[in-house]
Amino acid sequence: MPPAASVKRRRMQTAVTQSSQHDLMVASPRAMVEGGNILGGTSSPGMIVDGGDKSWIIGEAVQDKIKEALHDLEVMWKQKHKRIEVLKTLSNPWPHVPPQGAPHKKEDSLLKLPEANAALIPHHIFRKKLSGTQQDNMKAIRLLLRVQLLRCERPEDIQRIVATALVMGRSTQLNLSALHEPIMRALYRCRNNVSDTTVLETLGAIHSRFKIYNMPFSPQLLSLGLKFAARTRSLKQMKKYLKAARESSFWMSSNIFRSIIAKFSIGHRGLGEIRNGRWKRHELLQVCTGFPECDHLPLSKQYHLGVWLDRNDWQYLHGWIAVLARCKDVPSLWNEWLLWQQNPGRHTPKALDTRHALKTTKMRGDYWFLEQMAYAGGLKEAWAIFEKSGLPFRMLKDRTTMKMLEGIEYCTRHDKDILQALLRKYDHELGKMETALGVRWVPPLPVSGLRCVRQTSEAVRPEGQHVEFGNQGEVFERLSVEGCKLEEDHYGYPHDVEQVMDLKGMREEGLHEADEMGPA
Repeated sequence: MPPAASVKRRRMQTAVTQSSQHDLMVASPRAMVEGGNILGGTSSPGMIVDGGDKSWIIGEAVQDKIKEALHDLEVMWKQKHKRIEVLKTLSNPWPHVPPQGAPHKKEDSLLKLPEANAALIPHHIFRKKLSGTQQDNMKAIRLLLRVQLLRCERPEDIQRIVATALVMGRSTQLNLSALHEPIMRALYRCRNNVSDTTVLETLGAIHSRFKIYNMPFSPQLLSLGLKFAARTRSLKQMKKYLKAARESSFWMSSNIFRSIIAKFSIGHRGLGEIRNGRWKRHELLQVCTGFPECDHLPLSKQYHLGVWLDRNDWQYLHGWIAVLARCKDVPSLWNEWLLWQQNPGRHTPKALDTRHALKTTKMRGDYWFLEQMAYAGGLKEAWAIFEKSGLPFRMLKDRTTMKMLEGIEYCTRHDKDILQALLRKYDHELGKMETALGVRWVPPLPVSGLRCVRQTSEAVRPEGQHVEFGNQGEVFERLSVEGCKLEEDHYGYPHDVEQVMDLKGMREEGLHEADEMGPA
């Protein structure tokens, strides 16, 4: 063997021996841990050197270290986006990015404001912290007030916080007036425990305190006062907040305008009447069209709801027409219809981005005036609007159709759709009478054994009959009640007159068992 080859072989054996003695291994990054062994066992295939096989012997300590290193690497790979996970838990979370090409949808959790579910800070501790905070530290003052307000659930807690802040100096007063959002959220949270009238009284007390201390009352709180005054059907409070809004040059946006009208509970489902009842018609008309004590004032100094009306914006006009219709103010509605004919939305109509059949601003406005005029009871005017608009009769809703057909004598255009609607109305009215009398129509059975429909032709007289259902005694008792109607009153309409207490109808329950208190 040449000397060079023997030297090379000797150096290779020395290197392998040193590696085995120090339990070292040189492996590629492809090495994997399978079944607890490395490369399938405790030893790997030998390294061939000049035809001889040498084994790599690895101790258990090295195997444990390799396993631990690979495990840590796997954990680190899984937590490579840990920063994003932390950002998602913050109050301003990391936005969720949808897959490429998918439509972006807002998550409801991102739109919810954080709520403080903890208990109130004891008042003596809150007062001590507030008085110990430096007056120039606006951030600390607002943080303390906000934390306490967001935990309130009773009106007296809000009143106590406001009273404490007002006696702490001018800086604390101004910081409190700037926290309109926590005050509003605290008032809304109180609705779970008290009535809307109590919430309005609390807001009125806050408004009076701010006025005494010459503090600004934010427009957000003014709009909240208007909404709660509309909810509680309070004419006095509506006057108060409308006048305050007028004096402060308050700009009422279309959202606030429509929100106030919605709080009048003029919907036909009657959901708003469950909690607070209905308005009186003459009072609601004052709120909308003007108060008697302001008739002598110029329009620039009046403060009814119509002052903020923008007839060129449909968002304003839509709610305005609806509330006039619920008040059954037909002359005002007709005047608005005359103004609508000169409105740019009708004079130069624009296309609407909608799949509805009413595809232009002209069709949308004409249909809304027609529908609301019919609901207001102005059937003659409604048929005039129908003739002017040129809308097809089949486009009307069922409720509108039934209401319009009550004044069929004013109709000047008769077609097949109107005749079919008359037949449906006849069947509908006859069904209401049958239900009130507790009977049901059973049509005759033809020869084939199948029932035929109700026939009204004189040539072929029907041979069916009415069959009683239910207890007829209960039916007669229900019909004998004073003021009995075939159907319930529609929701969303204010009362015509004030409800007068019927002394004769008062029950005598508890009269003879009442305690005697003293001289009358």
